[in-house]
Amino acid sequence: MAPEETRTRLIAQIASLLKEGTMPADARAAGLTLIGWLARRMPGEAASRDGVDEMCRRAAVLGCRPRRMGGRRST
Repeated sequence: MAPEETRTRLIAQIASLLKEGTMPADARAAGLTLIGWLARRMPGEAASRDGVDEMCRRAAVLGCRPRRMGGRRST
């Protein structure tokens, strides 16, 4: 799947989760922020890792394991 198709699919999946209305307000805000960031990214622009480490730490504190949504793992 082409990167643009993957990006569009991810935006749609996040929007679908937000429509359910069962998530906490801060998770909803994070989802909306991510959609906004994805929508502004230029084709071919590398993904940012801003905030990833912080969210992994928060997930560990809460006892959650973050899921990979696909894409490439940066090295």
